[in-house]
Amino acid sequence: MRTFAIHSYKGGTGKTTLAANLAAIMAKKGHDVAILDTDFQAPSLHTLFGIATRSCYVNDFLSEKVKHTEVLTDIGSTFDLSGKLFVGFSDPNVEAIREQLAKDRKWHMQAISQLLVLKQKLEKEGFDYFILDSAPGVHYSSVNTIVVSDFTIIVAKIDNFDFDGTAHLLDELYGPLNKDTMLLFNKVVPNLLEGKSSAGLIEMVKEMFEGKTQLLGFLPCYCNVPLGMGSEVLALTQPDLPFIAKLIEIEQKIEAAEFPGD
Repeated sequence: MRTFAIHSYKGGTGKTTLAANLAAIMAKKGHDVAILDTDFQAPSLHTLFGIATRSCYVNDFLSEKVKHTEVLTDIGSTFDLSGKLFVGFSDPNVEAIREQLAKDRKWHMQAISQLLVLKQKLEKEGFDYFILDSAPGVHYSSVNTIVVSDFTIIVAKIDNFDFDGTAHLLDELYGPLNKDTMLLFNKVVPNLLEGKSSAGLIEMVKEMFEGKTQLLGFLPCYCNVPLGMGSEVLALTQPDLPFIAKLIEIEQKIEAAEFPGD
């Protein structure tokens, strides 16, 4: 089983949309996949998958209040997928978010132990992929998901905020943790991916990040993606979109990825 986190320096990169659709693409191919929402400050997976309420959440599992089987929801059976797709949702209620923000270091140490337990259980149960949709930045919960993962996909946009922030993450977080990463640029203006502009963009990215991470690719900004209003996983509901075709290419690169420690 391979475990990977999807992380970003700041919010708004589209990492949750990418995480959900990558999980769906993998399950459609016949892989057994579990995906967890660990962005406790801004939970979103429940909206994408159309889940209104749950009796228990990832928060409860990390607090050792419930078993993992009570938290993971079987989405795959709803969409007739070739593989399994189980999703763990974070509590979207404001009070739960406030409580999560107040958690101390001791709780987060307990939480990482629970994540490792879950990873072991999923591997024993025959899952192929365990995906962690991380909170952006360097919160305790973000660091936990990175530590638990075999590698991390960093999602960034083409702007100086993300260039600078991602460079800091690679030098000051992933480097000291000795963690492998892949860098995926999302919402790229299509003109930047054509002709001389494309060559210039690739050269600039290589100059900034070569030797620090693997370049996973560039995803153009597709105007029809926001039309779904963040309420559907397009790989399941509109699989013929160009966005999904491009994301399938990205998924193939993830499957084929090799790292020095492998």
